[in-house]
Parts: sequence; structure tokens; C-alpha cells
Amino acid sequence: MRTIWHVFEERRSREPTALAAVGDRAYSYQDIGERAELLAERIAGSTPSGSLVALEADDAVSAAVGFLAAARCACTVLPLNGQSPAAHRNRILADARPSLHLLATSAGEFAVAETGLDTDVPAREADLADVAYVIYTSGSTGRPKGVVVSHEALVARLSGLATTPGMKPGEGILAMTALSFDISLAEILLPFVAGGYLIDAPREARWDPDVFAAVVEEREPDLIQATPSFWRMVLAGGWAGAPKSRIWCGGEALTPELARRLVEHCLELWNLYGPTEATIWASAARIHSSESVTLGAALPDSGLYLDGPRAPDGSQEGEILLYGAGLALGYFGQPELTRDRFTLHHTPQGRQLVYRTGDRAHQRPDGSLLFLGRTDDQVKLRGHRIELGEIEAVLEEHPHVSAAVVLLRDAERPERSYLEAFVAAGAAADKADIRRWVRERLPAVQCPTQISIQPSLPRTSAGKVDRVRLTEAPPQQGAEHE
Repeated sequence: MRTIWHVFEERRSREPTALAAVGDRAYSYQDIGERAELLAERIAGSTPSGSLVALEADDAVSAAVGFLAAARCACTVLPLNGQSPAAHRNRILADARPSLHLLATSAGEFAVAETGLDTDVPAREADLADVAYVIYTSGSTGRPKGVVVSHEALVARLSGLATTPGMKPGEGILAMTALSFDISLAEILLPFVAGGYLIDAPREARWDPDVFAAVVEEREPDLIQATPSFWRMVLAGGWAGAPKSRIWCGGEALTPELARRLVEHCLELWNLYGPTEATIWASAARIHSSESVTLGAALPDSGLYLDGPRAPDGSQEGEILLYGAGLALGYFGQPELTRDRFTLHHTPQGRQLVYRTGDRAHQRPDGSLLFLGRTDDQVKLRGHRIELGEIEAVLEEHPHVSAAVVLLRDAERPERSYLEAFVAAGAAADKADIRRWVRERLPAVQCPTQISIQPSLPRTSAGKVDRVRLTEAPPQQGAEHE
């Protein structure tokens, strides 16, 4: 089994003094390797191989070291977000039950501690000895779901990304994405596959356009990866652009207007698409103008197929199915959900395992793919995949709330999109208390901006909540909108 550690070691053996990372100082491949080996010794001395270890690191250099160290001693990484609410983190920890917690300190060292969680019950569905990481995404039932990604899938995907959109030896990529967002792995691990280096950006660069602009101007990264929402933010802040950088844009739909602006602000613009279950990204398209925004073609060693009828003109519309070397193994401890989303299906390359994305696309006669949206109530907001059902479940746990529905408003205008919650609650319900309840239990991106309290929610003739009526209704009088 070839892991990211093996790939790194091959690169280090050839060019030990080559630049591997830029953080508080410059690090060679030898420097990073020695740090990873020291941490791996501590991990191996505290837990057996095949264990799940939680990794929390705000700086990209420590995050890379943590991943490499875990791979070296055959342990699986559970990436955590240090800024998530305690209740949300506790739900993930209770479901995953890692044996160790690796916490990177501000000094670049690691605190290694046992979690005290029961790591044996219930039995795990995956053989973690072959697993690179388990990363949690929003779950429709209110239970976050862990996506299990093998070493084989991770190495295959990183190798494909090194080819398309591409990263050359000696190139640098800006690393500023939170570790719990899986696209961060392209920023901290792809350089080791391609022979390049990562550039650690201050955490403030994620939300402060001035900090972002300053680090780009100083470091001149060859690659910058971010969501459309982020690019809108920095453009609104007056960002002058990066004429020497190639931009990777993904995580939500790239609109023609944003594409038009970004093309003028960089050397190359790429639109990337792919859910967590496909390991970071699944397809890529070089965007030359606002008229050419498509999902592109599947990455190397991967496939993309539409499940839907083909029209006489050769066009097709349907759900996007993904297959190939980059597929995840399934969901951690949820075999039924795994069987539902990962199924055998006829593809252009024959019958094989596919992942049903729940995303819809239209394929033109020329083969180009246009993204159409979701088939369910999963949405994308500021680059994050969100299950509305998870937010509704948290709302309905409030003692005064009997029912809740959450909608994505202005979905056709991503720069203005926001979440609106309709809750059925008694007269004793307090809007500020409900808002505080949600904020203590969910990440900020999942907290509704607008909340409307009603005596009851409209129902269909079948007794279900009438989401269509709520979608068509204007914002309710008295609703709070921050």
C-alpha cells in the first residue's frame, strides 16, 4: 500500500534540500520529514497502527506534518476545526471515537493526548489500516457523517491534480483553507506529490481581503485555491489581482459574471468540481471567458457520467455519477448509507462502482457539462456543503420548537445567498434564545441568518411540511435578518 508518506519519502530522498514549505521560516523536505518522523514516534508510542487520531492545526505546516506522521505509522487522520462550536465537535468525536488528539501549538510543536473515548464499540466498518483520513460533512439526519478515504484514493487524486489542472516542481501553492474542509488537502499535500512547496497563509487571510492581498503580493504563489464566495469577497475589497498566479475556483457554482472578473485578475482560471466522497476534486475546466463556464472533464484515473436519457441532438441531462480511483470507501459506521450512495452502475467503461452525487448537470452535444443544482435539500453556501436537515434537527431539539424548516434564499445569486429558518413554536419561544441555541451547536456557516417564528408550518395534503409554499413566501413580518 502506497501512502502519502511513501510519496513524500521518495521526493525527500531525491531532493532533501528542496523547498517544501514556507511558514514562520522556510522548510526543506528534510526539515519536514524530520518533524514528521519525530511526531510519528510519539503517535506510535501512544496508540497502535490502524488507530484513528484527531488532528487540529491552524497553520498549514503543522497540518502537513500531522498528516505525514500519521501515514508513516499507519494511523488514520480525523481533521478537526478548532473554531467549530464545542457541541458540534463533540458530536463528531462521539461518532468517530479517535484514540489520540494531536493539537499543534503556536510554537509549531504538538500536544499528544489520549481522548478517553471508547474506541472499540461499535465495531468499525472500515479497515483503518488502509484509510488515510475520515472527514466529516453535514448529515441530513442531524448526525454528521464521516467520509472514509483510502490511501489509494488520496494518492491517486493528488497525482491526478498534479497533472490537471497541474502543479510543477518548484511551484508554490497558497495554503489558507481550514483543515476540516477537504480541499485543504490539495494545499498541504499536493506539493509533496508535485515536488513543489506550500505557503502558509495567516488564518486572517480567510476573511480579511487586505491580509490576503498582502500575502499574495509578498509570496507570489503559483497556485491559489478558494471558493467563489471568497473570490467575491476579495474582489469587493478592491483586490488588484495576481497576474502570475493560477486560480482554482470550486466548492460552489462559478457564475459567468465572477468568471469574467477573475479571468482578468490572474494568469489562468480553473473551475473545479467534486464532493468530499470523490476525494477533494473530481473534474476541472480551464475557463477562458464568461461564456465558457463548465464543469470540464473528469480528472485523470476518474470518470464522470450522467444518469439520464440522451436527447436526439446528443445532449443529456441527469444526476452526476462519479467513478474511478478517487472514490471514497463510504461512510464511517453507516453501512446502509454507504450502500445507498455507492452503487454498481453501467458506465461508458462498463459496470462498476459509482458515487451518486445528488448533483444535476446538462451535457451539451459538444460534451461540455453545465451544472444545474441539487436533487435533494443539500445546498452549498460559501463553499461549504450543508444538509438543511442537520440544521432543522438542531432547531427541533430546542425545548420550545415543535417543527423547523430551513431554506436557502437567493440560491441563484450565490453572493447574496443566506439561510432562512421557519420554526413552529409556542408563545414562550424567544428568537434570541433560539439563535443562541443554534450558534452553540453548529458552525457559523450553518446558522440561519433569518429566523421566523410561526404558530405552525403549512402542510401538504400528504401531511408533510409544504416547502414549496415556504419557498414562495416573502420574508415573514417580524423576522430577524442580520
